[in-house]
Amino acid sequence: MNINQTNFFNCKFDKGSGPRNDDFFKERDFLGGWTVSNRHPVIGLKRYAMTELLPDKSINNATANDLRSIIERTILKYATDKNLIFMSGGKDSTSLAHIFKKLDIPFKAISLYSDFSTTSEVPVVQQIEKALDIEVEYFKIDVIPGSDFEYWVENPYTAKCMAITELGLEDYTIFTGEVGTGEMQVNQSLQYTAMMGYRPKDISRWHVNVCGSHRRVNSVKEMYSDPIYFECIEHFEKRFSEWDVHPDILNRIMFSRLQDEGAYRLFNYGIDFLEWVHPFAEDEFIHTCVNMPSSYKGGKNLYRLMYPDLSDIPWRYPKSGLGIPNS
Repeated sequence: MNINQTNFFNCKFDKGSGPRNDDFFKERDFLGGWTVSNRHPVIGLKRYAMTELLPDKSINNATANDLRSIIERTILKYATDKNLIFMSGGKDSTSLAHIFKKLDIPFKAISLYSDFSTTSEVPVVQQIEKALDIEVEYFKIDVIPGSDFEYWVENPYTAKCMAITELGLEDYTIFTGEVGTGEMQVNQSLQYTAMMGYRPKDISRWHVNVCGSHRRVNSVKEMYSDPIYFECIEHFEKRFSEWDVHPDILNRIMFSRLQDEGAYRLFNYGIDFLEWVHPFAEDEFIHTCVNMPSSYKGGKNLYRLMYPDLSDIPWRYPKSGLGIPNS
């Protein structure tokens, strides 16, 4: 269960069984594992999306130091004497571990790897381990059962749960880097806007194409004629219209997909009985961040602005992901 305030990303599915809703799975395929409509895997049942909106009508005057104060306050609020951080080799988890070190909060660090994965972050995590002067336990996972995916497919969540159970860490408070600043800075859409101007329709198509292709197809053209495909595009056009109140166009580009993808990233954590904390998704942090000037964002540098002494290792090596196949 999510124990911190993540109201901008909360959603739920009706409980129940019945005939399979093929349209739900078609939509899920178009978006690479998640959905934006109220469809449910079962005909007659519904998904309920979050209702709170992120954009404000004006840009706030927050700075990187303000974000640092918020994130540190959040971590101190939820941290216990038994904390766990999964080290993925990326910017979010590395920054989180760095903050824990700065605050002198004890934590156990776990890094997952698999022989079935075509790539591995283990060498990068080992360098981060040395740079942060922490001890990381490396846990090998080979299979994630497909049956664990009740609604949305999100491999790392299930892998984390398997590690927690097998290592007997169920009584730990588990901190994640989900919806961290790396989620917010989509360089392709920013580059397209710089070249072509503000084109919400194009970026809406790109959102669907890039998600459905698992980040492989960067196209703003219509790729299918299916009504559900167009429905997904229309959803993101609606998101852009919600952002019309906000005067910073680059913020609109960066964050138009954030609530939907953030809900997908956090959903599974909310349906178990473990205690998960997502500091970068905390209401105060996320609302402040997305409504501050875009000049602080777009270059994946927010963490470095917050913590100038943060290791540059995650910025030097591209993160490829765990990549464990379903059985």
